[in-house]
Amino acid sequence: MKKNGHHPSGRQRWYCSICRYSTTSTDQRQQRAKQFHEFLSYVTGTMTRRQLITTSPTTWDRTHAWCWDTRPTWPQTGEIHDQVFIDGTYIGYNWCVLTAVCYQGVIAYQLCHRENKEAYRALLNQIPAPVIVTTDGDKGALAAIKSCWPQTRIQRCLVHVQRNIRRVTTSRPKTVQHKALYQLGLNLTKVTTAEQARAWEKALFAFHELYDSWLKERTYRDHVHTIPGFVSANQQWWYTHRDTRRIVSALDRYVKSGVLFTYLDPTIAVTTPIASTTNRLEGGTNAVLKAFLHTHRGLSEPRMLTAIDYFLYSRSVDPQPLETFMTNTITTPSPRPEQSHEGPAQIDSHINHQAPWEDGLTIRKGWLRN
Repeated sequence: MKKNGHHPSGRQRWYCSICRYSTTSTDQRQQRAKQFHEFLSYVTGTMTRRQLITTSPTTWDRTHAWCWDTRPTWPQTGEIHDQVFIDGTYIGYNWCVLTAVCYQGVIAYQLCHRENKEAYRALLNQIPAPVIVTTDGDKGALAAIKSCWPQTRIQRCLVHVQRNIRRVTTSRPKTVQHKALYQLGLNLTKVTTAEQARAWEKALFAFHELYDSWLKERTYRDHVHTIPGFVSANQQWWYTHRDTRRIVSALDRYVKSGVLFTYLDPTIAVTTPIASTTNRLEGGTNAVLKAFLHTHRGLSEPRMLTAIDYFLYSRSVDPQPLETFMTNTITTPSPRPEQSHEGPAQIDSHINHQAPWEDGLTIRKGWLRN
């Protein structure tokens, strides 16, 4: 076969000098490579399918169906990172995506149905223990860090701490105590030096000296007509400012454990600046992933998970060319055939109306005669 011009449609024409036969059959390898390239543009970008394709959506789905059976391969490099950010975000079909990222990109991810210790353990076991891990303070994440990375220093996200304070005080506090606590939350994200960190801790200590008696105020069941929902049936009293007391106790606990200002510790040997928030993960990965899934809304559950796999891999630390995964297909196990039970059914109330004689019954019509 040798080249013999082009078809009016633009395809290559081939000619056989032996049988003198001309054909325009395309090379399947080139055709599949082109289809896979179009598929990658779809599952790694934020453009809709109608903006990418030139054929009908039905034709595109049929010709590119085989691409959804491929998967990228995440390598285990074993590299130890200075700082790793971990967090989870909830998506469709009741899935949660736990992601671990660094300054260079995504390191690993884990699918689960809810954030808990075992799900985070599955994520952390994929990565060597870093020097510092930054988290929003989820209980499952903290328990998994303690179990898998006992030597890793923890940095609590200051934006999440500030948000927790604002949830109690609101952005327009009314009482003097809430105004002071709200100001502590505002000053928390402005700390950039060790001296400012010590000044913030002194301000928290001053808050205790001024308002500890206010935090200890109690409400007795006999003195109120409306009982809050969190009060148990046999509980006779509760703290009046329960939510404020909880957030202040949490701040005391963070200061005591040293997780608020880890990024200011000069004894930590790192080569990159240490961040005090998970903004790099929240805005650089989670928000982009949510926008990607919103653009490609309507995908079935298996195709959504495949798209997430390619999307996150394209933003990983050292991704290989995605075209190399064209032959990395997965095989879906065929469903096990149902075992037929020979012999008559033990309990059967079905009548075969198509062949009633097989059941030993007949469908009678007309008047009943003796």
